[in-house]
Amino acid sequence: MNIATEPKQGIIARIRWMSAYMNPALRRIAERVLRAPEDIKSISIKDLATQCEVSESTVTRFVREIEVTSFQQFKILIAEELSQGTAAGASAITDRHVYEDITEEDDTASVLSKVTARYTMTIADTRAGLSAEELERAVAAIEAADTLAFFAMGASLLCVENALLRFMRVGKSCQFFRDLGIRQISTSTLGPRSLAIGISNSGRTISTVDSLKEAKAQGATTLCITSFPDSPIVRHADIRLFTPTVTGVIGSADYHESMVSKIAQLQVIDVLYSLYAVRNFGSAMAGLQKTSDVTSLTRY
Repeated sequence: MNIATEPKQGIIARIRWMSAYMNPALRRIAERVLRAPEDIKSISIKDLATQCEVSESTVTRFVREIEVTSFQQFKILIAEELSQGTAAGASAITDRHVYEDITEEDDTASVLSKVTARYTMTIADTRAGLSAEELERAVAAIEAADTLAFFAMGASLLCVENALLRFMRVGKSCQFFRDLGIRQISTSTLGPRSLAIGISNSGRTISTVDSLKEAKAQGATTLCITSFPDSPIVRHADIRLFTPTVTGVIGSADYHESMVSKIAQLQVIDVLYSLYAVRNFGSAMAGLQKTSDVTSLTRY
C-alpha cells in the first residue's frame, strides 16, 4: 500500500489512516490500538492477538503493514508518541487552538484562530492520509469514463459544484441533478463506461448511498469520498477515498466533522482534477481554451 508520508505522521495517525484500507482482521487490531493506545505499551503479542481474535502471525503482519520492523519496536513507538511525540504535540495544539465548539465567549481573534487552525490541520491530515494507490485507480477510472455522474447532499454539494467546474473545463462530460426524483432516474442511464461518484462525509446519506448502489447495479464503476470506512456507502464503492474524521491523532470520530469535512472533500477533488489534467495535458489545455472562449463574453 502506498500511503503518502509527507508531512511525517506519527504511528497513531498512520494506523488511523491505514486502517481504512485493511482487511477485517487487521482492522480489528487497528481499532483495538486506537481505542486504548496506552494499553499497548505493556501488552504482549499473545494477549493482543487473543483480544482481537486473530493469530500472533496476523499481529506481526499488522505491524509490518504499518511499516514497523517488529512488535517490540511498535510498542516503543507507541510509548514514545504518547509520552512526548506526535500525539502529545497534537493534543497540545488541540487544547490551545481547537475546541469542540466555538462558544459565545470567543472574540473575533479567537474565532479566526480556531477556524484557521482547524482548516490547516485538516488539509495536512488529508494530504498525509490519502492512498496514492486509490488515487491512481480513481484517475484511471476518470480517464476511462465517458460520463462522470455525481451524487451528494447538504454540505457535500460544494464539492460537487467544484468537481463539475473542474472536470467540465477539461472536456469531461459530467452530470448532476439536485432534484431527488430526477437523480434517481438518472442512475438508470448509467452503464459500464460511466463513473458514479458519491460524496458523503458520514457515508450514510440515504439518497447518495442508494444512488451509488443503483449505479453499480447498472454496471457503472463507483467511487466514494467519505470519512468512515465502515459506513454504508463504502459497500457500494469500487474505489474509496477517505477524508479525515478528526484533526488530531486521537479523538472522537465525529470531532470537528461539520466544520472541516467540506475542506477535505474539495482538496480530494482538486487532487483528482490536477492528476487527470497533467496526464491528459493536451486535451485538458484544449478544453480549458475552449471553455475560456465560451465564457469570455461574461467578463468585462
